[in-house]
Amino acid sequence: MAQFDVFVNPVLRAQSAYPFVVTLQSDVIAETREQIVAPLVPRVRIAGIVGRLMPIVRIDDADFVVLTHSMERVRRGDLGKPRCSVASLRSDLLAAVDYLFFGV
Repeated sequence: MAQFDVFVNPVLRAQSAYPFVVTLQSDVIAETREQIVAPLVPRVRIAGIVGRLMPIVRIDDADFVVLTHSMERVRRGDLGKPRCSVASLRSDLLAAVDYLFFGV
């Protein structure tokens, strides 16, 4: 599991609204049982301006918005196999986290 890997949302009751999650936590502590993730919502479900706090990623020819402000922890074992990686958008994802926590 790598930072910025995308997984099918392991929370079944939330999958229809948030089909995927992206790992935001680095692998500095690889032996943790839990992982910090942010849910991804289809772009078509978000009205208005998305902005810096909510970067857009592309998965399977569809745009998804990373809900950085809705981070949560999930058990690593519940994540399964990665669907893809959005590591190419590392700068945007880190900027969103910085903006959320530090306002910069």
